Amino acid sequence: MFYPVAPLPDTNSRQVAQVIRMPSTALLTIDSEDRHKSYPEGRAIPPTSPYNFTISKTESLMPGFITRVGVSEVVFPWGIPNINNKSSEITIRIIPTAGDLPTDYLISIPIGFATPSAIAAYITLAVHALPGNPIPNFEMLYGTGNQPYFTYSADSTGVSTASVSFQPLPYNSAAYPYASTSKQLFDVLGFTDANKIEAEEGTGLYTFAQSIRYVDIVCNQLTNSQSQKDQTSQTVARDMLCRIYVGDAGPGTNMGGAPAGQPSSNNFAPPGSLPTVIYRNFTMPKQIQWIPNQNIPGFLQFQVYDDTGDLLDNSLIGVYNAGSAPAFSSHFGYGFDWSMTLLVSEN
Repeated sequence: MFYPVAPLPDTNSRQVAQVIRMPSTALLTIDSEDRHKSYPEGRAIPPTSPYNFTISKTESLMPGFITRVGVSEVVFPWGIPNINNKSSEITIRIIPTAGDLPTDYLISIPIGFATPSAIAAYITLAVHALPGNPIPNFEMLYGTGNQPYFTYSADSTGVSTASVSFQPLPYNSAAYPYASTSKQLFDVLGFTDANKIEAEEGTGLYTFAQSIRYVDIVCNQLTNSQSQKDQTSQTVARDMLCRIYVGDAGPGTNMGGAPAGQPSSNNFAPPGSLPTVIYRNFTMPKQIQWIPNQNIPGFLQFQVYDDTGDLLDNSLIGVYNAGSAPAFSSHFGYGFDWSMTLLVSEN
């Protein structure tokens, strides 16, 4: 029986090419400064916050025919001082001599950006300025042994038997009207319950003296259509556009010193202790589901939350006293306008 021989494959043949077209995209750019329709409006007193605002237009920002929205880049100037409304005060309990009764004093340090060594110096000066100077040889330091923690001594000369402890302020009180999820100066210093016990000296945990480690940018109108909801280890979970980490701050946030970049240097400035600009270019941005026949509305509310789940405003904005002097509290007006680029795609 004859069996036909199959021809050898033609190595010169080419399969028909199939054109793959990348989906078309468009940019949706957001700038917190656009909450003002004009510069005269932006000069109004009191000023509005760049961390809780609305963009309002009579028409839609963008027509439908899109299925995904993603944040491609964010420029976020960091203007939130590590010593702010929530983290500027602490209670020190002093026993000047063994056997004396303890006395509590409220210590306040200036609101603003402060390096760890500056915070230690502020607290040392504040203790020396207490009525009667009960412990004249008190000293607080940062970076002892080139380690990133605070240490303190009731008497740096080692002569007296004075002892001290530090106490956080009571939450939800007149002295501290914030919830127990708020980070106080006690926590910025890395202190624990061990530091609440009177002793001649004490040490805190490792800390970079950051009151805020990250912020979440939220816009419910843009994330409302996503089926998979965001989750977090925080107590309160929100759907967010992106998270900005203070540790992503660019060069210049660590001033170095001698030796460069070491905690023992007075110039050691971890991210968050100096103003800077955080730039994030997301190589793989979060993809937010969108309904194709739904326009992106002209009303968008943007809110920025800190790492305790609280609006960033609560750390920054003071009380505006209309018609009186001074017009602002000493810590009013912190914060910078920020920008965001969103990439919208047809599929």
